Amino acid sequence: MKGMKVKVLVQGELREKVGPNVISIPIKTRETVDTLLIKLSRRNPDLVESILNPKTGDLKDEFNITLNGRSIKQIKGLYTRLKNKDEIAISRQSE
Repeated sequence: MKGMKVKVLVQGELREKVGPNVISIPIKTRETVDTLLIKLSRRNPDLVESILNPKTGDLKDEFNITLNGRSIKQIKGLYTRLKNKDEIAISRQSE
């Protein structure tokens, strides 16, 4: 399938690291959240560095990524598969 994209919404204080709060990123079939973050880091390294643990590469506990409103922690974490028109939201956990 050609022209697949996902929409990444950057919320709260993280928005300052990005500029626009909505980023459209092209994806390929069978792509996962971790490969999406690699693509995102090419555009916004500060954003990705602030949400991932540099030692483990895992999402830091204080941040949350949702896929179409559902936490990726409830699916397959960073290995959650993406499909065309998915909506990813990155935010700090509400306290």
